[in-house]
Amino acid sequence: AAASLTPSVSEGELTISNPPPNRAQVVERDDNTSNNKSLESSAFPAFESEGIATDATTAMVDATTVQSTATKNKPSSDPRYFLAGGLSAAISHGITTPIDVVKTRMQSDSSLSSLSPQNAALQICRLDGPSALAAGLGPTVLGYGVEGALKFGVYETLKPVLLALLAPTAGDPTQPYLVAAVCAGALASIVLCPMEETRIRLVTDPDFGAEGLLDGLPALLEEEGPLTP
Repeated sequence: AAASLTPSVSEGELTISNPPPNRAQVVERDDNTSNNKSLESSAFPAFESEGIATDATTAMVDATTVQSTATKNKPSSDPRYFLAGGLSAAISHGITTPIDVVKTRMQSDSSLSSLSPQNAALQICRLDGPSALAAGLGPTVLGYGVEGALKFGVYETLKPVLLALLAPTAGDPTQPYLVAAVCAGALASIVLCPMEETRIRLVTDPDFGAEGLLDGLPALLEEEGPLTP
């Protein structure tokens, strides 16, 4: 009780009097205010952390939504894959036609099999002329152009389809991509067979009676039937 009393001077004597009635309330209110500020300051980082986490989660959800929408809106097949695959295969195989001619002749002609590729090429040029190195150019360019277009185009077209069918929730797309590659390669090889058979006959058979694709393929069909190639 003595600690709550305050000294005062009354008629020259020091006496003890009670404090003003509102002093204790002011002190108590100040203490409560300080406690509230302490509580707010201690809770603020949590609120800020929660806000940052909420913003990050919202950003991730928005990014996922945008990516999903873009994937859905993306066309399942793009003709540029077919065009790029066909052009690249036709050009690359067309350029290497002389090498393919030498290889095929060395495999089918016993007189050339013991020679080196350079000497075999020179022998072919001496016997049949330089134009013999371009034999089968038409079937090669057309056949591998179609083969490359199907191989790359069908592969890129089947990838999202098989990914959705075989692994809708899996993160590893290896199996769907392998199946897509096998299907595309098989289809392209089947389509290539008639052109490759025509090319081989033009290169290896001097009695074939054809000079290029336009007369070679009909002659092959007439001679051996549509199922032989």
